[in-house]
Amino acid sequence: MISTSAIVNRPLTTKEIADQASAFQFNPTIPMKAWLRTAHTLNKEGESYLHDGNFAQAYLLFMRYMLLMIERLPSHPEAKTSEGKKALNSLQKHSSGILNSLENIKPILEKEYEAWESSELRRQDLRQKQEADRVRSEAPSSYDERASRDPALSAATRLLDAGEHQELAVELAQREIRRRDVNRKATRRAGVPEEEEQYRRTAGFWDNWTRELADKQAEDEELFRRQMELTRRRLDGDDDSRSGPKRSEPQSPPPPSAIPSNYHYPSITKSEPVPYDSHRQQVSVNKTPAHQPPRPPKEGIQPKYDTIRAPVPAPRGPELPAMEPIFAENDLPRTETPQKLPAPPPKIREDPSIPPKVQHRLTFKPAAYLENGEPVRPIFLPSQLRHRFLSVASENTKRGLEMCGILCGTAVNNALFVRCLLIPEQKCTTDTCETENEGAMLEYCMNEDLLMLGWIHTHPTQTCFMSSRDLHTQSGYQVMLPESIAVVCAPKFEPSYGIFRLTKPPGLDHILNCTQTATFHAHSTDNLYTGAQRPTGHVYESDNLEFYVQDLRPGYRNSAAQYKNT
Repeated sequence: MISTSAIVNRPLTTKEIADQASAFQFNPTIPMKAWLRTAHTLNKEGESYLHDGNFAQAYLLFMRYMLLMIERLPSHPEAKTSEGKKALNSLQKHSSGILNSLENIKPILEKEYEAWESSELRRQDLRQKQEADRVRSEAPSSYDERASRDPALSAATRLLDAGEHQELAVELAQREIRRRDVNRKATRRAGVPEEEEQYRRTAGFWDNWTRELADKQAEDEELFRRQMELTRRRLDGDDDSRSGPKRSEPQSPPPPSAIPSNYHYPSITKSEPVPYDSHRQQVSVNKTPAHQPPRPPKEGIQPKYDTIRAPVPAPRGPELPAMEPIFAENDLPRTETPQKLPAPPPKIREDPSIPPKVQHRLTFKPAAYLENGEPVRPIFLPSQLRHRFLSVASENTKRGLEMCGILCGTAVNNALFVRCLLIPEQKCTTDTCETENEGAMLEYCMNEDLLMLGWIHTHPTQTCFMSSRDLHTQSGYQVMLPESIAVVCAPKFEPSYGIFRLTKPPGLDHILNCTQTATFHAHSTDNLYTGAQRPTGHVYESDNLEFYVQDLRPGYRNSAAQYKNT
């Protein structure tokens, strides 16, 4: 169940969000390619939150992207080289669409804050009572304190725990991923240039933003309602046993891909058996009954029936067992909604001059918090992905060479979903693997709307741990995306794999400030990294999440394979 405490406090002001956007550490010693990868991630994350209707988080990410591209990166030592200038120009051409989105988002956030502020007086009495109750019981939880500073949770929304709703999270994500893929492919088939496609994803979003958000929120709410009804039936043991043989499992809902986006399911209740007596014969749908019941008076007929009238019984005789209804459920008129069925999804305002109602937008709350209190979103990782990676890396493993891959995915409803294992060009040794041709990686991710969420690599001759070289590589991913993870596979040892992140503090800050240049070196601080798997971390391994492998190495460029977890 969803508690009332899941609704967070007030929306943040644009100034508060802008202050958070500028509060990041820019370290010029981090290679330029890592910062370009970070800029790409910020852009794609912002687009995902924009299409989810999470305007506060989209504003923060777009603002941070602009600060990084305009103020910080031009001062990087590598930005003065010809390759650095070319890479910067390639990313800066997307700035016009991002600026347009910032201009459109700002008045929405201001209206949300003004609406909250105008109703604040009405809330004061309730808050004072709640404060008194809290003082009598215990101090506010760290979650409440942190959530009030998290832009992704600052709007009124329906917050869910990803651990308690893993099936729902994966189904929502895969449906949204399919929708985005269809839109992107349709744009390419129409021959839309890259610049116009970028405009469509950001600035062009605002042409139909109210309708698109309303449709998406209604679909999310309907899927959530169906999942909750299915869960309720499982818990209650209500598997339609009264109308037929009891089934061990309720039927799963139809796949989202088969459901039209504008279709809303009617509420259909179970039909009740129609009583028959000894003077009536069994009839089929195609035959006229032998005895017609008397017609009800005309004045009792309504334009639309709310109930089903049973036939008037003939003189009583020996009773026969109740028979199954002769009509399919879908053919019956709608009856009064029983108490068990939840209410249909609320309607969403479609006035383009005002922000849509979003209190029913589904958002997954942070799965964990860093050591400094910074929230980290849940990451869903296909459970079979590492096995596929080990298969790809098997030849290198036999020769004692390391190999790496990039974990790419999508942000949906404030959660991250890995859906692509990208194998980059790389130089492999017995102790290291260094990616090459970063431009090809960025280009592929930009074309496929993918975020780089971390990396995976092998230790063919070593145990499962993070070496000093691994820590420096991980810092490049985690500097601006705190959820980034490193998966280490050590097939010859136990444990054979691990999922890690840098601590913060001390790990990330210490590694970013480390100036040692040797490939392997000791650090003066312990506790530099920690496990990222649940239950203590933020990574969920899912058997239902689909993924594919894309190999960018020479000779493999055109190969891609789709995999389902089985």
